Amino acid sequence: MTKTKEFRVQDRRLLFKCPSCGARRNSIIPDIRRKTIRCYSCGEMIKCLFDRRPEPRTSHAGRLLMKTRDGREIEVILKDISSRGIGVELPNGKFLRHLSVGDEILLSCSWNPNLIADPRYIVRNIRGLRVGAEKAQRA
Repeated sequence: MTKTKEFRVQDRRLLFKCPSCGARRNSIIPDIRRKTIRCYSCGEMIKCLFDRRPEPRTSHAGRLLMKTRDGREIEVILKDISSRGIGVELPNGKFLRHLSVGDEILLSCSWNPNLIADPRYIVRNIRGLRVGAEKAQRA
Protein backbone atom coordinates (compact mmCIF):
# COMPACT_ATOMS: atom_id res chain seq x y z
CA MET A 1 0.00 0.00 0.00
CA THR A 2 1.38 3.40 -0.92
CA LYS A 3 1.73 6.16 1.65
CA THR A 4 0.84 9.80 1.00
CA LYS A 5 3.17 12.52 2.23
CA GLU A 6 3.42 16.25 1.62
CA PHE A 7 6.78 17.73 0.62
CA ARG A 8 7.82 21.38 0.39
CA VAL A 9 9.23 22.58 -2.91
CA GLN A 10 11.42 25.69 -2.99
CA ASP A 11 12.87 27.11 -6.20
CA ARG A 12 11.62 23.99 -8.06
CA ARG A 13 13.81 21.79 -5.81
CA LEU A 14 12.47 18.98 -3.68
CA LEU A 15 14.23 17.50 -0.68
CA PHE A 16 12.78 13.98 -0.62
CA LYS A 17 13.07 11.91 2.54
CA CYS A 18 11.66 8.40 2.50
CA PRO A 19 9.26 7.87 5.45
CA SER A 20 10.21 4.18 5.62
CA CYS A 21 14.01 4.11 5.51
CA GLY A 22 14.98 7.79 5.83
CA ALA A 23 16.96 7.91 2.57
CA ARG A 24 17.28 11.44 1.15
CA ARG A 25 17.35 12.72 -2.39
CA ASN A 26 17.45 16.25 -3.76
CA SER A 27 15.85 16.70 -7.18
CA ILE A 28 14.23 19.23 -9.49
CA ILE A 29 10.46 18.88 -9.81
CA PRO A 30 8.41 20.22 -12.75
CA ASP A 31 5.25 22.22 -12.12
CA ILE A 32 3.05 19.34 -10.96
CA ARG A 33 1.03 18.95 -7.77
CA ARG A 34 1.45 15.24 -7.11
CA LYS A 35 3.53 12.30 -8.21
CA THR A 36 4.29 8.79 -6.99
CA ILE A 37 7.99 8.38 -6.24
CA ARG A 38 9.84 5.12 -5.64
CA CYS A 39 12.55 5.29 -2.98
CA TYR A 40 15.89 4.45 -4.60
CA SER A 41 17.05 2.74 -1.39
CA CYS A 42 14.21 0.55 -0.14
CA GLY A 43 11.85 0.55 -3.15
CA GLU A 44 8.88 1.91 -1.17
CA MET A 45 6.27 3.75 -3.28
CA ILE A 46 5.23 7.14 -1.82
CA LYS A 47 2.42 9.33 -3.16
CA CYS A 48 3.88 12.84 -2.95
CA LEU A 49 1.93 16.06 -2.70
CA PHE A 50 4.08 19.09 -3.54
CA ASP A 51 3.59 22.28 -1.53
CA ARG A 52 4.95 25.33 -3.34
CA ARG A 53 3.59 28.00 -1.01
CA PRO A 54 6.11 30.72 -0.12
CA GLU A 55 5.04 30.47 3.53
CA PRO A 56 4.05 27.22 5.19
CA ARG A 57 0.51 26.77 6.40
CA THR A 58 -0.14 25.42 9.86
CA SER A 59 -2.70 22.76 10.63
CA HIS A 60 -5.42 23.68 13.07
CA ALA A 61 -8.57 22.07 14.34
CA GLY A 62 -11.62 23.85 15.60
CA ARG A 63 -14.97 25.23 14.60
CA LEU A 64 -15.53 28.58 12.89
CA LEU A 65 -18.67 30.44 11.97
CA MET A 66 -18.85 31.29 8.26
CA LYS A 67 -21.30 33.86 6.91
CA THR A 68 -22.07 33.54 3.18
CA ARG A 69 -23.05 36.19 0.64
CA ASP A 70 -26.76 35.47 1.16
CA GLY A 71 -26.52 35.88 4.95
CA ARG A 72 -26.46 32.19 5.88
CA GLU A 73 -24.36 31.24 8.88
CA ILE A 74 -22.64 27.85 8.63
CA GLU A 75 -20.47 26.22 11.26
CA VAL A 76 -17.34 24.94 9.45
CA ILE A 77 -14.26 23.02 10.57
CA LEU A 78 -10.92 24.84 10.43
CA LYS A 79 -8.23 22.73 8.73
CA ASP A 80 -5.26 25.03 8.13
CA ILE A 81 -4.31 28.68 8.13
CA SER A 82 -1.48 30.83 6.78
CA SER A 83 -0.76 34.54 6.64
CA ARG A 84 -2.45 34.71 3.21
CA GLY A 85 -5.38 32.31 3.47
CA ILE A 86 -7.38 29.67 5.24
CA GLY A 87 -8.71 26.15 4.59
CA VAL A 88 -12.03 24.98 6.03
CA GLU A 89 -14.28 21.98 5.59
CA LEU A 90 -18.05 22.13 5.27
CA PRO A 91 -20.09 19.81 7.52
CA ASN A 92 -22.04 18.37 4.55
CA GLY A 93 -22.72 18.89 0.86
CA LYS A 94 -26.01 20.78 1.18
CA PHE A 95 -24.10 24.02 1.86
CA LEU A 96 -22.17 23.83 -1.44
CA ARG A 97 -24.99 25.52 -3.34
CA HIS A 98 -24.50 28.64 -1.19
CA LEU A 99 -20.82 28.97 -2.14
CA SER A 100 -18.97 29.54 -5.36
CA VAL A 101 -15.44 30.57 -6.32
CA GLY A 102 -15.02 34.34 -6.03
CA ASP A 103 -17.61 34.80 -3.28
CA GLU A 104 -16.73 36.89 -0.24
CA ILE A 105 -17.24 35.15 3.09
CA LEU A 106 -16.89 36.32 6.68
CA LEU A 107 -15.26 34.05 9.25
CA SER A 108 -15.32 34.35 13.02
CA CYS A 109 -13.72 32.26 15.73
CA SER A 110 -15.39 32.21 19.16
CA TRP A 111 -12.71 30.14 20.93
CA ASN A 112 -9.77 32.35 19.82
CA PRO A 113 -10.82 35.80 18.54
CA ASN A 114 -7.17 36.70 17.73
CA LEU A 115 -6.81 33.77 15.32
CA ILE A 116 -8.65 35.61 12.55
CA ALA A 117 -7.69 39.28 12.59
CA ASP A 118 -9.55 40.26 9.39
CA PRO A 119 -12.75 38.23 8.88
CA ARG A 120 -13.13 38.96 5.13
CA TYR A 121 -12.01 36.17 2.76
CA ILE A 122 -12.54 35.39 -0.93
CA VAL A 123 -13.28 31.76 -1.90
CA ARG A 124 -10.50 30.57 -4.26
CA ASN A 125 -11.27 26.86 -4.64
CA ILE A 126 -13.79 24.23 -3.64
CA ARG A 127 -12.82 20.56 -3.76
CA GLY A 128 -15.42 18.23 -2.33
CA LEU A 129 -16.32 19.64 1.07
CA ARG A 130 -12.98 21.48 1.37
CA VAL A 131 -12.98 25.25 0.79
CA GLY A 132 -9.83 27.33 0.32
CA ALA A 133 -10.08 31.09 0.79
CA GLU A 134 -7.67 33.98 0.46
CA LYS A 135 -7.69 37.13 2.59
CA ALA A 136 -9.67 39.90 0.92
CA GLN A 137 -7.72 42.99 -0.10
CA ARG A 138 -8.60 46.12 1.79
CA ALA A 139 -10.11 48.82 -0.37
